[in-house]
Amino acid sequence: MEQHYPLSKSILEEITKAQNILINVHRNPDLDSIGSATAMYQALIKMGKKVALVCPHEIPENFKFLKGADLVQTIDFKTWADTEVRPYDLFLILDSGSYDVVTGSKEIRLPNIKKIVIDHHRTNNFTDVNIILYDELAATCEIIYQMFVDWGIEIDPNMATSLFSGIAGDTVFFKYGENTKLSFKIAMKLLDLGADKNKLIEQAFDSFDFDLVKTMGEFLGKMEKGNGFVYSIMDHKTFIKFGKHRGARETVANLFARSIKGFDFGIMAVEYEIGKFAVSFRSKKNTDVSVIAKKFGGGGHKNAAGATIYGTIDQVTRKIKEII
Repeated sequence: MEQHYPLSKSILEEITKAQNILINVHRNPDLDSIGSATAMYQALIKMGKKVALVCPHEIPENFKFLKGADLVQTIDFKTWADTEVRPYDLFLILDSGSYDVVTGSKEIRLPNIKKIVIDHHRTNNFTDVNIILYDELAATCEIIYQMFVDWGIEIDPNMATSLFSGIAGDTVFFKYGENTKLSFKIAMKLLDLGADKNKLIEQAFDSFDFDLVKTMGEFLGKMEKGNGFVYSIMDHKTFIKFGKHRGARETVANLFARSIKGFDFGIMAVEYEIGKFAVSFRSKKNTDVSVIAKKFGGGGHKNAAGATIYGTIDQVTRKIKEII
């Protein structure tokens, strides 16, 4: 059988040599990050490896239906002691295009252990890692699926559900994507392997917390018009008031930022920490927001990107208008 990735063999060799493996779930965890990490976790456990999952932020409660998601440790990479890193001899970095996406901050470096990056973001800028497997697909879960096929891994229903969920999440349930035919082809195979689509819909799309919906309403109520784009910026006080729902920014960005008639793209920003704004960019087909995100020190895909901007809400608003 033809291999999807020439690096699949090298990655499997490194995994085979390792005994204690660390897997990341990126900051502000989404379905593709959690799905790819939990699918990989399940595969490595079957190989007899000791595996730990870590993330700088808490996993949303409604994503914990994925097998292994409840095992993700919320850690502060800045204070994570050398003694805690030492047991691990391999770090699998999934669905992350830069160091700060892994650790939660540009000021925090990664642990000094062997690293393998598997990612689908066109702006991936990792340098000091051992192997980088990059493919600009709709989701990292698509890469993981094809790599599992290369390895001859038996994908059980739980693994299939993790992978299907990641693809559905990053395509906004197949509304967007880099290669639609491939996404549907892989999704069909995962459904044949037992992916629980109904559970995904119930937990991730039909179980919005009431305060999350209220937060989304605040985003929409604050939306303003720019020159060819719309934007909404939420301050820290409002974020706290409505229950600190990190998922609201991404949800509003996916559902509305690029869906308004007469505007090419949208920007949704929230002040998770005082003076630190997480920003999501979403665009229609022909507008490349990864170029805009890069100007803010971020990155991503042509139609979906992100960045972190520092300052007050007035400074951030001014910066967005000046750069765009």
